[in-house]
Amino acid sequence: MPTREEAFEALLSDYSRLVASAIRRVCSRRWQSLVPDVQQEVYAALWKRLGSGKEIDHPASYVYKVALTTALAVVRKHGPETAPLEADPEAPAVPADGFPGLFPAERARLLSEALGRLSPDEERAVRAHLAGFSHVEVARLYGWTESVARHRIYRAIDALKEEMKGRSLDDRARTGT
Repeated sequence: MPTREEAFEALLSDYSRLVASAIRRVCSRRWQSLVPDVQQEVYAALWKRLGSGKEIDHPASYVYKVALTTALAVVRKHGPETAPLEADPEAPAVPADGFPGLFPAERARLLSEALGRLSPDEERAVRAHLAGFSHVEVARLYGWTESVARHRIYRAIDALKEEMKGRSLDDRARTGT
């Protein structure tokens, strides 16, 4: 029977890429600074489980679940609604095809303003969704049911689409395109 240290080293050796993948899935570019903290918390949780003497029946599934739930807990602690919506600095400085006449920075500003006009719950839900969370993850993050999270996300996205569509049409009329 392997020692706790040997079992831990084997888990890290076999599943470190899976842990990194799960963490990247949750910690988008906006939370890259949290990745080392999340990774340490995942490793601590695995170490603790191995110390409990309980066997891990399906290690890949267990490690992935621990990585996802730990990452979600860390992001929840730091609050996705506090992360600002910013324009992508690598975006080309040309109008986007979907919004003729709107440059990426202008689009981001308009979207940020539109988000501010949503209800607080809808804003939190859609910001988390835009950050890459699924409706299931958003539900867990805020303690909502999956249907409530899905409803808030889609309702907010529909409102944003309408507002951005109106802005795009206004801008086309103004520029004559």
